[in-house]
Amino acid sequence: MNRQVMPENYMFGRRPPFPLCNKDIRIVIGEPMMFDVPNLKKKAVDMSRDLSFSRAGWPPTTPCGLDEASQRYLYTTISEQIRRVMENLRNVSKSCLKTN
Repeated sequence: MNRQVMPENYMFGRRPPFPLCNKDIRIVIGEPMMFDVPNLKKKAVDMSRDLSFSRAGWPPTTPCGLDEASQRYLYTTISEQIRRVMENLRNVSKSCLKTN
């Protein structure tokens, strides 16, 4: 466990009885996900030229200049990639449970 969460000498030379709050913990499962953000932004802008959406809480533009349609395309594309990876992990975990 992370030394920040459960330090060896926290109080009176002992570990804390519970993990400490407000500490960063990383849990890595499977391969890291990589996103080619500049390419995704370019594709979002290109694809959004033909799309129009009703405004539903999306900012009209972002600091990096993406309009609402581009933001929605980018959000949907990244979300779909994450969903696919999570679904694959779920299937792998199910198959591991069946074999044990």
